[in-house]
Amino acid sequence: MTLIISQNVSLKTLTALFSSSARATVLRLFMLDPFRTYYQRQIEKATGLAIRAVQRELERLTGVGLLLKRAEGNRTYYQVDVDFPLFPELQGMVLKVCDDLDRLRSFAAMERGVLLAFLDASETHALFVTEGATRLGRSVPGPYRVELMTAEHFLEVLAASPEKLAPFLEGGVELLGRRDELIWRRIESAGYTVSKGRGVA
Repeated sequence: MTLIISQNVSLKTLTALFSSSARATVLRLFMLDPFRTYYQRQIEKATGLAIRAVQRELERLTGVGLLLKRAEGNRTYYQVDVDFPLFPELQGMVLKVCDDLDRLRSFAAMERGVLLAFLDASETHALFVTEGATRLGRSVPGPYRVELMTAEHFLEVLAASPEKLAPFLEGGVELLGRRDELIWRRIESAGYTVSKGRGVA
């Protein structure tokens, strides 16, 4: 009896995960940056899906336990449960079918201590702003050269020599969408409007 129940749960989970292209689109967003929380309108904007499709897929993915949700005020936030039994495999599958830019974005999102990530206009040079890390814990995916800069040093350069950051802040794109970081206020105060990269909420 337990085996039958277990097989039914597995079948329900697999069906919920793979039976729609909208679900695959939502899954991709969460797998690329699994530590980030999103509310429905952010997901709608990042994926291009209609809000009803987003709501339907969030309900299904929450129902099988892949996503966690919490209410804060009048918004509900969703995040991947990285302890979900199939999380490593799902993320691996998503990353295998992504392009180099998405792999870089996911790499930045998963690297400990990275607060912000930018890619210059040539799409070959990335800048990761960190809490204090001066080395990466893993090899960078794809054909990118990555420069690390602590948040403190970044703010010093922004104030004293902003032209050094211009390739990232004027012609480049932001890869993570974490604009609630206090550093963003300083970037905006310096007169920069940085575009978000493809698929970034």
